Amino acid sequence: MLKRLWLIFGPVFVAGLLVCLLICFYPSSPSHNLMEEKYSAASISAESFKERSQKVRALTDPDMRFVPFFGSSEWMRFDSMHPAVLAEKYDRSYRPYFMGQAGVATLSQYFGIQQITSELENKQAVFVISPQWFTKEDHDPTIFQTYFNNDQLTAFLENQSGDAASQYAANRLLKQNPGVSMKSIVEKLAKGEKLSEFDQSMINISSQLNEKQSALFGQFSIHGRLKYKDHIEKYLSSLPDQFSYEELENIARKEGEENTTNNDLGVDNHFYNTKLKKDWKKWEGSQKNFNFLKSPEYNDLQLVLDQFAKSKVNVLFVFQPVNKKWMDYTGLSEEMYQHTVEKIRYQLESQGFTNIADFSKNGGDPYFVKDTIHIGWLGWLAFDKVVNPFLSNPTTAPDYQMNDRFFSQDWATYDGNIQDFQ
Repeated sequence: MLKRLWLIFGPVFVAGLLVCLLICFYPSSPSHNLMEEKYSAASISAESFKERSQKVRALTDPDMRFVPFFGSSEWMRFDSMHPAVLAEKYDRSYRPYFMGQAGVATLSQYFGIQQITSELENKQAVFVISPQWFTKEDHDPTIFQTYFNNDQLTAFLENQSGDAASQYAANRLLKQNPGVSMKSIVEKLAKGEKLSEFDQSMINISSQLNEKQSALFGQFSIHGRLKYKDHIEKYLSSLPDQFSYEELENIARKEGEENTTNNDLGVDNHFYNTKLKKDWKKWEGSQKNFNFLKSPEYNDLQLVLDQFAKSKVNVLFVFQPVNKKWMDYTGLSEEMYQHTVEKIRYQLESQGFTNIADFSKNGGDPYFVKDTIHIGWLGWLAFDKVVNPFLSNPTTAPDYQMNDRFFSQDWATYDGNIQDFQ
């Protein structure tokens, strides 16, 4: 009987043991490979978003400065003016490393940032804010869990300092992922309790294993190589060799004209056919009751700001516009939208985050928005005119003045005059 059991389960046991040994002894720091790093930076995949090793490898490359571009699905709107295409074509002193996925908002970004706090220290970053994130209802926990892993968890636990940000983050984690690993330790943080030496030992051991596992399995994705060819390389030959905004604007305008011929919104033909056309009447007036002024997202944003301040990151924040014709058709309030932008800007600027590119009023400009809510064509060029000088002439982060009041429920639900907020 024992022999039979060994013949059945022995190979599985041995294989599992070998994998464990391989993980334990696999080096955490992979060697640099510029092309592989470019593939990863442009892949905009779940793997490149949540796996540590790919991000760390690119952000520590001594021969190329990769800069984190945080956001969500806007990075997937590729055309010849996309920031990755322009940076590659004109051999900029930096390359964007895109960190975003559809549905990702600031809480997911915060836990992803925990994996690269050392790599962000005294560096620069670009962070695109979509006011549409700021909904009254909390985000779908399944989306958060899709982009969360145990390495993010142990990175957070290692970085936590028992302050207001750590306590708030722990509470949000328990709400969005009730079955999280090491739950008892997270619960202690949420209550503001001090962790024991045993807790710290468990965190350290788990963290080392998670880092090695990420280094081992994070290298096998091929999606980046395919996307790099389809989304970047194919556009390079269509751009002038000598950089000229005037020439690029002519190309962008022509592309916009050629790709918006089947609708009156000025959105991409393919997007209109696949996302809007079938249920066109359903969308009329569908957003007239939307309100982005009361949302837990304001508190989640404060988590990201707090981490940027701790790591002394000089950040450029970008506000996206909404397609004006879409806004009119769906009934989305322009006044409410601008009040939302004003509220977010107050949270940023009052704490010293004053590098802001606000495109929230450009939704009616021709070929500025590629679909209903995402930048494209001429919008990407406007984006480049702000981002390129910011990154090409790096400066140190300002002296941030953080205010824990932005973690409060009062701020999350405040919809009055911003200057009256006390």
